[in-house]
Amino acid sequence: MTESPALHPQARAHLAAAATAPGIATLSVPDARLAILGYLDLQRPAPVMSEVQHRFIPGPTADLPVRIYRPTRDPGPHPVIVVLHGSGWVIGNLDLVDEPARVLARDTGYVVLAVNYQKAPERRFPVPLQDCVATVRWVHTHASELGVDPSRLAVVGDSAGGNLAAATTAELAGTDVMVAAQALLYPALDRRMATPSYAAFARGFGLDAADMAWFWNHYVDVDASEDPRVSPLRANSFAHLPSTFVATAGHDVLRDEAETYAGLLSDAGVDVVVRRYPGMIHGFWWMDGVLDDSRTLQRDLAEFLVDRLSR
Repeated sequence: MTESPALHPQARAHLAAAATAPGIATLSVPDARLAILGYLDLQRPAPVMSEVQHRFIPGPTADLPVRIYRPTRDPGPHPVIVVLHGSGWVIGNLDLVDEPARVLARDTGYVVLAVNYQKAPERRFPVPLQDCVATVRWVHTHASELGVDPSRLAVVGDSAGGNLAAATTAELAGTDVMVAAQALLYPALDRRMATPSYAAFARGFGLDAADMAWFWNHYVDVDASEDPRVSPLRANSFAHLPSTFVATAGHDVLRDEAETYAGLLSDAGVDVVVRRYPGMIHGFWWMDGVLDDSRTLQRDLAEFLVDRLSR
């Protein structure tokens, strides 16, 4: 892909308004977990669902909170989407992804389940990944109870959640729990942090290179960089992966690794849709209250999932 044009005026205005906020890399983990809640002020009012169920499901080392969103009262069985939220494996939670998850349920008409996997640094790699794999397995096992079709199950993740989505999908490929489609929104896919976009957007675009180093260092040691469960870009083969949607932001340190991953999947014969949103910055899926392209991404994501899960 060609280089991105200028920042969208809305993204520029947001960055200017946030310019005095301290970078994540300068904060303690507790302070960073409070700071990220500012994203809630950047979202539209959440759509009303027919039902939102809060429950705990068993994970390998702890019970995991989940929210199950049902946009209609139709008993199904419906396709189901498992959402793995972002925020660097360290600082996210279900409240931050509540509005995007509701929008996704409304736009697709499908059941959406979001999970609050355990976080680093208290629970480092591989615990968050194990939680995500266990969640998808639980959905598959409990499909009848949930009113969903286990053969039409998709995994969606943004940023670090995109990393976990890609690793979860790869982990389950070839098992009795097959993921039918994955959608990765500006995902972190390479622990090495060495692409040109890291240099081009290292500072001043919402997610600094130093912030990504802070996140990665809390999650996993650098000597694990070649492990495909850590760096899905480093896998030896991609031909076994399902239909994939990859979204990137034009002004994002993670842009190049995500687009390289999409290219590798395409070369391996995988059905891939890759969309770059040229004027956008990292995290824009969560920012539909201030960035119009967030809504564009929401529509593109829903269109992909409806198409692939209807086949």
